[in-house]
Amino acid sequence: TREEIVSGSWTGKRLRRYNVTTLPKRIYPGKIHPYQHLLTEMRSILLGMGFTEIQGGLVQSTFWNFDALFQPQDHPAREMQDTFYIDCRMPLPPGYERVRDMHEFGGGTSSTGWGGTWSEEKAEQCLLRTHTTSLTIRYLRDHPHPPAKVFAIGRVYRREAIDPTHLPEFEQLEGIVMDEGVNFTHLLGYLREFYGRMGFEKVRFRPGYFPYTEPSVEPEVYVDGLGWVELGGAGVFREEVTAPFGIEHPVLAWGLGVSRLAMLRLGLKDLRILYRSDIEWIRETPILPSGSPGAHP
Repeated sequence: TREEIVSGSWTGKRLRRYNVTTLPKRIYPGKIHPYQHLLTEMRSILLGMGFTEIQGGLVQSTFWNFDALFQPQDHPAREMQDTFYIDCRMPLPPGYERVRDMHEFGGGTSSTGWGGTWSEEKAEQCLLRTHTTSLTIRYLRDHPHPPAKVFAIGRVYRREAIDPTHLPEFEQLEGIVMDEGVNFTHLLGYLREFYGRMGFEKVRFRPGYFPYTEPSVEPEVYVDGLGWVELGGAGVFREEVTAPFGIEHPVLAWGLGVSRLAMLRLGLKDLRILYRSDIEWIRETPILPSGSPGAHP
């Protein structure tokens, strides 16, 4: 005690030998879940780039999830084995006829559409959203004039067989930019800037295909020990998507599977770890500093 030290009485006491190599009892302070920390980091980066965050319901109509994005009603992704449908219906929005016409014969554009007969009954079906693009197209419907610069980070659902790299629910990041004069080069610039701020120094692009964008690309980042890894899809919204809602300016869009990025950043081989209540893993996994891809615990 202090008194023993001041008085000098400690000199007559038997003291236990002090071993400086003995580790103290480990303390586990409270901390943010590593996956949540990554989501917060991505949100901060996009807010710092001038984007505004939007949100929306998990349950969407197939009209907003598929039809408004010019995805044909006979597309394989709409089948029961790929999508979680819900036993309810949502009314079609005013002006849905312009989307119908776009599918059937291209509306008033140079497109020929998909042909066939567009079904209102199919468009009214409810489902668990398969991508957050259903939120951004609804935002554009309500804000058809530039500028628009928004993003969404949210849970999406697909009928996937569960294995180390696939789950039936996961997080997706979606971003769009609409303004006068923006083009495909600007899109690549936004993607390079975002992935660069996430810590990926090497970024490249390869051609891709998506029903609602043209041209389309798939960004890839270089990770030591893995090589080039694809991280999402991007492109410029097709006229068939924008014209029915009176949008007259280019819309740059991209989507990213956040869980795949989390696997790279946290050095995981099994995606399921992100969603398990594994206290030991949470304790042992450090909160990685911003911009440290591929770092291992």
